[in-house]
Amino acid sequence: MQVNMKVNMQIKLKLMALILPAALLANVVYATEDFSAIDRYVNAAKKEIGLPSGTAIAIVKGDNIIYQGYFGYSDIKAKKKVTEKTAFYIASITKPIFSLSTLLMEHKGDIKDSSSMTQMFPELTFESIVNADKIQLKHLLSNTSGIDNAFLRDTFAYTGSHDSAQRHKLISASGNNETNPLGKFEYTNIGFNIASVWVDDFYQQDWQKTLSELVYKPLKMTRSSSYMSDAAKKSIEVARPYGLRGEDPREILAFEKSDITMHAGGGTIATATDLARFLIAQLNEGKFDGKQVFPAAVIKKSQQQLAVHEETFFDFKRTGYAWGWHMGPYKGENMLHHFGGVAGTHTHSSFILEQNIGLIVLNNENYISADLTNAIADIAYSILLNKGDANKKADGHILAMQKSWPEIKAKFKLWRERDEKIAAARVMELSLEKQTYAGIYHNDLWGTLEVELDNSGQFKFSLGEQKSTATAFRKPDTMRVEFVAMNAGGKVASYDIANKQVQGINFMGSYFKKN
Repeated sequence: MQVNMKVNMQIKLKLMALILPAALLANVVYATEDFSAIDRYVNAAKKEIGLPSGTAIAIVKGDNIIYQGYFGYSDIKAKKKVTEKTAFYIASITKPIFSLSTLLMEHKGDIKDSSSMTQMFPELTFESIVNADKIQLKHLLSNTSGIDNAFLRDTFAYTGSHDSAQRHKLISASGNNETNPLGKFEYTNIGFNIASVWVDDFYQQDWQKTLSELVYKPLKMTRSSSYMSDAAKKSIEVARPYGLRGEDPREILAFEKSDITMHAGGGTIATATDLARFLIAQLNEGKFDGKQVFPAAVIKKSQQQLAVHEETFFDFKRTGYAWGWHMGPYKGENMLHHFGGVAGTHTHSSFILEQNIGLIVLNNENYISADLTNAIADIAYSILLNKGDANKKADGHILAMQKSWPEIKAKFKLWRERDEKIAAARVMELSLEKQTYAGIYHNDLWGTLEVELDNSGQFKFSLGEQKSTATAFRKPDTMRVEFVAMNAGGKVASYDIANKQVQGINFMGSYFKKN
């Protein structure tokens, strides 16, 4: 029997060598723990939901990946299954990666954690910020800068209407966050966006390239990039985004990331195994594959608490924030974690330093995947920490999904019916000829808003990468415009009319003047 087991193991290892890249194989070992409860739960949950969107899971222990699980499809209609080579848009998990890169810049002597906004951007004026000379890099990357700037936040993440000059103009337009001033935590992308512009300036290249040089390449994260265009250039299969609220959840969502909307607070594609490498470096003071890839002192600093805040997200209590990491207790242990979420994406990255363990979960759907991932983490860490019966936990989560999903599905149906009823009851009231409302509109901070009247008589709104077909609103000379991921629920575009001419549009709290 022992001989047969040995032969079977040798066969398995040979098969693994054929399937997995050599660089990855060195850090994949067979787990002594039984993770089959995870497989059973995920398969049951996806069957219940009826949407075979993708999920990729990697569990690390010490300096090894001890479990990988791949479920569903990266492209449902094309029937492309999720594999170890499938990259996902990881959204805000970019934050701890970018934060580490800035600490590596500090280690080289290029910047200090105490560098202020005025030192970082000596040529800019900050008329609306009281504390520009006191806001430091560490405030920017710990969500305690006290800055408010919706123009910058949404331009970087959604519209993409920016070049170098516009990015600097947007930073100068920053204002004070009246409810959460300097030193008080408020989760946002803004500080990361501002820091990335400094990186562009200092290194005279895109922050994405600098990040690759400092983090991705040293860790041999070969299927990770902060350029979406690298997917085609490097033949990286990227999971397409899906949502459950639409009439057909199998349809790919309208908004997908491009290079110009990849930003330092949420701009990376990566595989589960590549992110597992990042966690291994976190767990081993910068070591990977037996080599000191990052200085130990830099890794330790990246895990130091910078801010205090109280928040709970599903089972995860948050009591502080480090350099791109939430901090808090989980199952009686001290955990660092960061999740990512936007339409078509929900991602999870976490580790417990004292136990030398960590977890990556990536999904290409965002609504039900938050519940799915929370359950996966519960099962995985119960196994890793030997706290509770994993199979009983899996059974409990399966039952919970079977109970909640019909209610959620019914709620989606009611929402769609409500929206359809409201839309059907509204008639677009226009006081001028339709063509008069079309044209090019401009706002100094948002950029160009284009309104086109198509052959079917519908108004098409375009603001950079964001596009939408307008529907009727309940007031004259107004339209409802919803940009996917950017303004769920829609915003009212109110036309400014004088002397029987359209002068501009009030939209998203700003005025766009007609050219």
